[in-house]
Amino acid sequence: MSSGRDTSDAIGAPPALRPASRGSPPTTPDPVVAEAALLALAGGDLEDLHHQIIEMLAARTGADVVALVAVRPADREISVLAHHGLRHSPDGLIGTAADLTLVGAEHAALIPSMSKGSGAIGALLHLNGQRTAVAAGLGRQGITQVLLAARERGTFTTATPATLAGVARVLASVERNQRLADQTDRRLRQQTAVATLGRGALGGGEELGELARAACDAAAANLDADIVAVLERGPNGLVPSAGVGCPPESLARELAFAAPLAARALRRGEPLVVPDVRTCPDVGSNPPAAGSVLIVPIWAGTRMAGVQIVVSRRPVSYSDDDVAFVRGLANVLALASERARVQAQLRLSVDELRKSAEDRSRLLAHIVQAQEEERQRIADDIHDDSVQVMTAVALRLATLRRRLPTGDLDPLLLSLEHDVRQSINRLRRLMFVLRPPALEAHGIAAALQAFLAQIAEDAGLEYSLDDRLQMEPEPEARTVVYRIAQEAVSNVCKHARANRIDVVLSEYDGGVLVEIKDDGAGFDATRSRQAPPGHLGLLVMQERAEQSGGWCTVESEPGHGTTVRYCVGSRRLSAEDRPADPQGDGCGAALAASVVS
Repeated sequence: MSSGRDTSDAIGAPPALRPASRGSPPTTPDPVVAEAALLALAGGDLEDLHHQIIEMLAARTGADVVALVAVRPADREISVLAHHGLRHSPDGLIGTAADLTLVGAEHAALIPSMSKGSGAIGALLHLNGQRTAVAAGLGRQGITQVLLAARERGTFTTATPATLAGVARVLASVERNQRLADQTDRRLRQQTAVATLGRGALGGGEELGELARAACDAAAANLDADIVAVLERGPNGLVPSAGVGCPPESLARELAFAAPLAARALRRGEPLVVPDVRTCPDVGSNPPAAGSVLIVPIWAGTRMAGVQIVVSRRPVSYSDDDVAFVRGLANVLALASERARVQAQLRLSVDELRKSAEDRSRLLAHIVQAQEEERQRIADDIHDDSVQVMTAVALRLATLRRRLPTGDLDPLLLSLEHDVRQSINRLRRLMFVLRPPALEAHGIAAALQAFLAQIAEDAGLEYSLDDRLQMEPEPEARTVVYRIAQEAVSNVCKHARANRIDVVLSEYDGGVLVEIKDDGAGFDATRSRQAPPGHLGLLVMQERAEQSGGWCTVESEPGHGTTVRYCVGSRRLSAEDRPADPQGDGCGAALAASVVS
């Protein structure tokens, strides 16, 4: 390609044309450019539009060959996008500096030739028998394309270069709009792919391996890529966990060249784009002859879980949108990985809690058994020792009273005998409290009925027992229910000044729910939760209920009596399932209530 000059009538064989004058624009618009603009405004498929403009331009300029030629910037490969009159294909032609000059020229004349100075485009026109040509580049609008018009004989008019440049500007505008539309559509598809992958991850129905494969499929469908893979970080380096583009057994071998690049991306913690592996010094052994690589680290919490790698066997330009797309896929994988790790830890914690609950249940059973055995031993000791001794004392006092003559000692002996027999009765009641015989023989309802009857007789109370249980509780739960009821009723007798006690037994949440209500003096349940020294009755009730896996609440107001509710042996516990508690914390209310114990 060489410099040329403008002529007044025609453009002949000069090697090149000088740029058109930059003076005042013509007053009359070029009709060919206007027609090209109208065709562009009509819209339609880009390929069809190229052909329409090429055919129109050939007819208006009298050119034998009109072609729109692209020069790929990465490797300068020549491709014809649309043409009129070409007979030979440009397959295998590689552009030179002369071709890149044409891409950037507003318009220029060239003599087709096979010489190096003519470039691949000039050689292509020469092969097609063309002797004179005019070129207008689209490079000034950022498009690596050239619009050509060539003739076998004769010359073009002096207006042809400007016409060609005007049409080139129309084509560049169309190309830019199309690229913008393609980018928008591609970005939308990429965002949709990330959202779809995210829904799959949130749904929890896919395993990590399936999710990684879906991420690879999404990247391959929306990027210029030959291989896409997810590499997990293990003790011995990065190991492929999913991939598309080559058989799984050869995936590690195909990606071996990218191992140093992946290591660098992991060290930096940021995406890495290599436009051409031929120019990168960090590429490992057996790299592709040419190609591009995009690597995005996968963060799982604060640790690097691996990378997602995209490989093209030819150089491509990965945009910021492409990097953001792969980063979005990697973020979904990272969240899914972290979620799987947390779920595994949660399952482990649940297993540990379940084991702890089982251990606590066994311990509670042992504690209850030990307590009851100790109560039984004490009751037996009282029966075999204290009661027997006191009974013998009572008998001897009666014998002594009968043998002595009537006198001043009779009232004293009678009073002493009465006191001894009262002590015997109290010891027998204590034996009943320590180990009620009805609890094992007849069940919880019968035992509470006997206990309430005894308490009512001693304290002058009215009472009722409503038994709604469908089946008898387990022995340990039955004992805890009875002991807490003992403590609650004893509190009423000691402090409430009540006339009546109502007890309801029912099933609740797999356990036994007990409600004990009195009509006594009540107390202020909003007072301090800490029980004063010596008043630990309700605290004991609370601890017994909680040890059994249940709960205990107390509701009371001065002058309106007190209601104690507790559940023993429940399978689960939640705030929504608990009865209402004025403090929002039944145990706290119980502690506050213990001031009356």
